[in-house]
Amino acid sequence: MTEDGFRAYNLGLLTRVVASCRDPRELENLLREVWTPGELRDAAQRVEVAAQLLEGSTYEMIAQVTGASTATISRVRRSVERGEGTLETGLLRVGRGEGGRLRRRTFIAGGMLE
Repeated sequence: MTEDGFRAYNLGLLTRVVASCRDPRELENLLREVWTPGELRDAAQRVEVAAQLLEGSTYEMIAQVTGASTATISRVRRSVERGEGTLETGLLRVGRGEGGRLRRRTFIAGGMLE
């Protein structure tokens, strides 16, 4: 099996295991078993950065709230812009918790449009 084939198999296995979780608590437990605390913290930070980007927050505001570097914020923005929209869809589904709602924005060169 090629390295790419091995990676695809492992990603497929991981995807099936994650999809098999029956509720958020089970998924959280799985994530804690698979990833280190640092990896989980980084992933959670990237999701928060994406949410704030979608809400139209500036890089400076995001860095202050999340502690993310501008390089991380820029990488997340590129991922959100070039991705399939799955993270944005998920964020729109779950909102911000505590009754907060995520407002969808559209990226444009140099800024955001509502």
